[in-house]
Amino acid sequence: MRFQLEHDWQDNMATPRSRLGERAKIHSFVVLCLIWVFAGLFGHAPWKGYETQSISAIHAVLNGHLLAPLAASEDTLTNPPLYYWTGAILGKLLTPLMSLHDASRLINALWMGLTILMVGMVNRELWGIGFGRQAALIFIGSVGLILNVHTLMPGIATLTGLAMGFYGLALSKRRPFRSAILLGVGLGLSFLSGGVIPVLSLVLSTLLLPAFFEIWRTRRYGLVLSLSLFVSLPFLMVWPVLLWWFQHDLFLTWVNSFHLFQTQNYIFYIKNLSWFAWPALPLAAWGLWKFKHKMWSQAKFQLPIIFFISTLIITASYAKTNQALLMPFLIPLSTIAAGSIETLRRGAASALNWFGIILFSTILFLIWLGWSAMLTGFPQKTYERMQFLAQTNESHFNIFILIIAILLTVIWIFSMIKTRITNRSCTTNWSIGLTVSWALLMALWLPWINHKKDFSPLFLSMEKVIQDKTCLTTHNINDAQIDLIDYYLNIKATREGDRSNCHYLLIYQLHKKDLPPMSENWKLVWNEKQPGDKNNYKLFYKE
Repeated sequence: MRFQLEHDWQDNMATPRSRLGERAKIHSFVVLCLIWVFAGLFGHAPWKGYETQSISAIHAVLNGHLLAPLAASEDTLTNPPLYYWTGAILGKLLTPLMSLHDASRLINALWMGLTILMVGMVNRELWGIGFGRQAALIFIGSVGLILNVHTLMPGIATLTGLAMGFYGLALSKRRPFRSAILLGVGLGLSFLSGGVIPVLSLVLSTLLLPAFFEIWRTRRYGLVLSLSLFVSLPFLMVWPVLLWWFQHDLFLTWVNSFHLFQTQNYIFYIKNLSWFAWPALPLAAWGLWKFKHKMWSQAKFQLPIIFFISTLIITASYAKTNQALLMPFLIPLSTIAAGSIETLRRGAASALNWFGIILFSTILFLIWLGWSAMLTGFPQKTYERMQFLAQTNESHFNIFILIIAILLTVIWIFSMIKTRITNRSCTTNWSIGLTVSWALLMALWLPWINHKKDFSPLFLSMEKVIQDKTCLTTHNINDAQIDLIDYYLNIKATREGDRSNCHYLLIYQLHKKDLPPMSENWKLVWNEKQPGDKNNYKLFYKE
């Protein structure tokens, strides 16, 4: 066993401290992050929402639409193409081994790995050694983040760019050139994945810091901003110029789609942050209260506060409201929370720890109960409820998955029975509980969840009766379903389109009389339901 020998200020040898414990913590942290990132990334179809739009755009990239990949349901560009490019590259490489959507979804592991690294390095820079891991644990323990990071969505790459830019600002006082590169690349990644909105958040932060705080009004900081602008220019200029040159109309509609300061959605984002950012938000609020006399004079408070305010101003002024836009707020909140956790009162830390133990133990028990009920039929009420939720009575048993589920449960039991409870361990236990609960849910319940959300059996059965894929018009079919039709069937469906030259009409019938006007030569050739849906999908063919 290796020892690190410490000396006091009089150069006397202090008590040897084993490095094994610290290494074990680092290894455990890495394993926890791997479980958190990879659990739920593959093994299921694209679910309605962001995933359907993203997989259709990735499908467009693979079909040669590199400059402006649009989902089948889109007429205008929503996001720049960086995330779709990376998803398509990984999808192309791994499709011999797995489906395109599973392979593309794995790119989130790369983006989130970089994000966690950036969050850790920021806090190591601002607070010192040992705080980086704590900040990353608080970050991954945020309740609202875990579902989003396992979803195909450009916001994942945007989050990485913002975290990189945030780290660049934190590093500006000590390493100006490295800081400029990180800030410039962060600006570029944010723009190429999320567009103008995340870039404005970073830019506003860089301007407000010297405007409000004298310690940021230095030549070094000015040099950092100048060099970062130079680094970011290729990211900010090349793709828009190419888009303007080759697809001018699409470029103009994309530019005109940004509407800032026409609405004020502060209440929406503040209200949703109360649960999305738990426990980072209350811990950060406590830290601001505890250090209220110091926070305006220290960079480790100034930077996250300004970044939070800038992000709130820009995001709340954007015309669209979306919970995915809450993810960037976790970067400054976890930074303040990590530096404040040691000052938390012992009673509050113990309360958070016990709340997490009770909450996640209950969740784990319910997951095991639902799984065992589906396999054994007991308890009867639970079995019936699970059948209703999954819309199937099929049981799924896999010994390998069972072993993983048991190991996950053992990890949680071991974390509960640790005898030493500290302020840091309460957030560590929370992150472990959230990660284990999510991973166990994906291990035991994923087949039943996917059965209800998977549209591939429905649309693939429809494909069998379609002879001509050149035209399909629809009635009551939403954007997500149009994207999935494009992905599974390679058909560009149109909404309520002109049926004069189209031989196929797909209808989602909400009630018996919900049929568009049709002549007698339209014949019903296919009629199916999605599991859990009382309404029918009907395909008509014009003879």
